[in-house]
Amino acid sequence: MKILVTGHEGFIGSHVSEHLRSLGYEVEGLSFPDDINNFKGNFKGGNYGLIIHLAAFANIRGSLDNPDLFWENNVEKSKPLFEWCRQTNTRILYASSSAVHEWWINPYAITKKVNEIQAPPNSVGMRFFNVWAEENSRPDMLYRMLQENTAKYITRHKRDYVHVHDITTAILTLIPSHFRGHLDIGFGQSISVMDIAKAMGRDLPIKEETPGEPDSLCADIRQLTELGWYPTINITDTFKDDA
Repeated sequence: MKILVTGHEGFIGSHVSEHLRSLGYEVEGLSFPDDINNFKGNFKGGNYGLIIHLAAFANIRGSLDNPDLFWENNVEKSKPLFEWCRQTNTRILYASSSAVHEWWINPYAITKKVNEIQAPPNSVGMRFFNVWAEENSRPDMLYRMLQENTAKYITRHKRDYVHVHDITTAILTLIPSHFRGHLDIGFGQSISVMDIAKAMGRDLPIKEETPGEPDSLCADIRQLTELGWYPTINITDTFKDDA
């Protein structure tokens, strides 16, 4: 099966593309926003059996500063992909976000909620929770910021941290399934940001006011476990290894 991965050079997309190729899938990648915006289904020959749409801006604070840019990139530039999939009945797995659970509190969450409304029937909205990895993650991700000591403060938030490897295996589980709709992809446990910082030896000031951010998030992974998927890498195990 030929699969088109948008955002294939990004943090999640590069991992997914590599795993798909290792399993024998024919993978083509599309990264440039204009290519996505002008998508007509004929990129490199078309005839895709599946589209995995991972190209998006994913930063709550950035969306507060520039909501129009996030709307243009995440909503407007997803429309051609969704419409082509609707017309051709091509299945699409697309990146949604845990942010949709409180979609009204920031512009980024609104764009992801709109994506779920836009999406064609033959689709899966993957609500990624806080994705992390030991290496090569985005510079604005908490784990990397604590690793590199670039974080200026921490918060009292609780988050569900899911490793990029587990995100990849969740997508691989969804590909042969008949699931439609949207589902959470996380570890299934909520961990305090303060506890992570403490375990990593970072003593940082606490920022009490963080507009647009929910206090606590935890994935309900029952839909995925019913498909046979379970997360395997717990962020707390990395602290035990460092102890």
